[in-house]
Amino acid sequence: MKNLSTRLKQFISYPFAQLDKLKVEISKTKRVIDMGVGDPDLPPPKEIQGALVAALCDVKNHRYPSYSGEEFLLQSIARFFLNRYKIKLSVDENIIVLIGTKEGIFHLPMAVLNSGNIAAFTEPGYPVIKAGIVFANGEPYPLPLLEKNHFLPDLEQIKSNTKLVCINYPNNPTTKTMDQNFMEQFVELAHRYGFIIVNDAAYNEIYFDEAPYSILEVNGALDVAIEFHSLSKTFNMSGWRIGYAVGNSYVINALKIMKKNIDSGVFRAIQYAGKIALDNYWSLTDSIRDIYKKRILYFSDVLKKLDLEPFNDDATFYIWTKIPDSFENSFRFSEFLIAKAGIITMPGDAMGSSGKKYVRFSMTLPNADIELAASQLRKVIKK
Repeated sequence: MKNLSTRLKQFISYPFAQLDKLKVEISKTKRVIDMGVGDPDLPPPKEIQGALVAALCDVKNHRYPSYSGEEFLLQSIARFFLNRYKIKLSVDENIIVLIGTKEGIFHLPMAVLNSGNIAAFTEPGYPVIKAGIVFANGEPYPLPLLEKNHFLPDLEQIKSNTKLVCINYPNNPTTKTMDQNFMEQFVELAHRYGFIIVNDAAYNEIYFDEAPYSILEVNGALDVAIEFHSLSKTFNMSGWRIGYAVGNSYVINALKIMKKNIDSGVFRAIQYAGKIALDNYWSLTDSIRDIYKKRILYFSDVLKKLDLEPFNDDATFYIWTKIPDSFENSFRFSEFLIAKAGIITMPGDAMGSSGKKYVRFSMTLPNADIELAASQLRKVIKK
């Protein structure tokens, strides 16, 4: 339609439309295995499901919830952060509950940017980050994640007049994690230039060896940073739409003002289930991580034997993989995998120009499907 906003034009993805069309055609004749979307196939633990069922019986839970989160969940988040990261947070100033972190990540730039403000973001990455900057009339400034830099942004590329820097570690799609030294340099630069750090830490609890840090653990980080956390990946609650942001009180308050003008908060019964999830974090998450670790080790080994170079930095449930040299870009390789093997991947091009030579495999499928994908890959890659 001619009367649509011009800002929508850059979000109309023609390559994706072509891949979707090919997926429909291929599914008519063969089994399609979707390894493109990071949506957990496992159910939430029974303790969480039971908490939701119990909360549904309480009539007060069906009324409008708090914009910023119910006190019982805010207390659980504060307790979790104190136990997991040794960070003391104020439930009134440093925490806000979100309808999934996606809405918070998208709305944050509107809360802190003025028209024309520079907002840097890492790419390849979660497309919603750039979308939020564009819809806030900010000036998007990409920070490429290159293999030669270990998939970390070059901090020297950040301009001194930048207002917002959005990162995502553990990283989707590269799976890279941040070490303390990098975080300390990052926070020091934020203090020097006066920008806000936003870390999407949705995958912080999907790790297999050393637990990732929170950037808020760095001295002085609460003065310049906020972090988004998700229950979707940690507890297999993606469809429940619940997450939260923690950090700098001024930025959190700005998000609260946005939410008061946009929505009415998360359904109270789901917030209660979220409380039970966080209160039982230590007993519920090891088994989930163990399943993803086994899948990643298995499929990474398959890729290596086919001379495809996989990357997984002991975090997230993805495998970031180099495409064969014979393909000009990842869209072409993704088309090949759908057409010849019935396997759907996330082309790196779709997440940023620096992902041109990579695809992302998601391990959020039943083991039988992953094994079938491995079998199909062996057939087509060897040929």
